Amino acid sequence: MPATAESLRELHLLHQRAKAIRDRLASGPKTLAAREAALARRQAELDAARKAVMDARAQAHKKETQLKGMQEKTAELRVKLNAIKKQVEYDAIRNQIANDNLAQSKLQEEILESLIKADEQAAIVASQEADVKKLADEIAALRAEIAAKAAESQGQLDALDTAIVEAEAFIPEDLREQYRRNIKQRGADAMAAVEDHACSGCYVTVTAQMMNELINGHHMVFCKTCGRLLYLPEETVHATRRTGR
Repeated sequence: MPATAESLRELHLLHQRAKAIRDRLASGPKTLAAREAALARRQAELDAARKAVMDARAQAHKKETQLKGMQEKTAELRVKLNAIKKQVEYDAIRNQIANDNLAQSKLQEEILESLIKADEQAAIVASQEADVKKLADEIAALRAEIAAKAAESQGQLDALDTAIVEAEAFIPEDLREQYRRNIKQRGADAMAAVEDHACSGCYVTVTAQMMNELINGHHMVFCKTCGRLLYLPEETVHATRRTGR
């Protein structure tokens, strides 16, 4: 069996394992960022709900102050009413007091509505506070888990990178630059098996000469269409050996 085919398969497998770990390392921070963004949105909603409670209570307090002023004015009118001699003035003040009483009743209803709204909003705030705390705790646990796994994954990746460098030793010096350009551009996708006489990366059929070179293993073969470094799957090599016999 040509040594190049087996070496390339092993090298590609190392690159694929390294890519899987890199993807895992990248997915953790992305997941964490998405959860943190969700927490930020929840926190913004909570802040808005808290402000609504404060606004409702402030509005109620403002109206209570207004009501107190109206009640004091009405009390003054009642005192004044006792000293009035003329009927016209007496009736005018009584009408004023009646109108003030109606205005006070309406204001009392508005105050009650504001207080009810504040209580309802406060209940929503309490629920949101619990949700935000729960999510914040989950994110803290996730952050710790990602950090722990990242350290482990980084160790595995470092070992794989070392193994890749060692596995690349068989690549001829004159082809290493082309190989490295491909790896830099495509990563693990820079290599591809030949399946059914076609590059599994771009699905373009390889020539008979390229197949012979792959079978003989004397030269490294790059796909003429996509530039991937090609190799034969193990089953193809076995089939070729049986045919050769």
